[in-house]
Amino acid sequence: MAKKIIDYSDEDITSTIGTNFVSGYHLCQLAHPLLEQSGYGSVVFISSIAGLKAIPVASVYGATKGAVNQFTKNLALEWAKDNIRANSVAPGPVKTILLESVAPGPVKTILLTQDRPKKYIGL
Repeated sequence: MAKKIIDYSDEDITSTIGTNFVSGYHLCQLAHPLLEQSGYGSVVFISSIAGLKAIPVASVYGATKGAVNQFTKNLALEWAKDNIRANSVAPGPVKTILLESVAPGPVKTILLTQDRPKKYIGL
C-alpha cells in the first residue's frame, strides 16, 4: 500500500500490522510447544529491506517489517534455551502483482537506485 503517512487510515494500519507482524507472533505462540517438545527448531520470518531502510510511501509497511526484525532478535534470545533458532530474511523488491500495484514508475525508480550494487527487481 503506497501512501503518504498522513493518508493511512486506522484500518490500513491495523490490516498491515496484522498481516506482517501479528500473524507471525501468534504462529510462534502456537508452534513453541511443538518445537520445544522436539528438542530443536527454527523459525524463519520474511521481512523486507523496507524494515531496515526508509523507503518513500512505505512507512507503515516498513515499520511492520522493522517490528518483525526486532521480534526475531528477541525470539532468538528467548528461545535459545530451548534450542530453537529464529532468523529473518529481508529481500529487496521482488516483481509481484502487489509491487506492481503499489509502486508506480517514480517509486520503482527509487527502489532500483537506492544503494544497490545491481539495479534490478527480483523475479
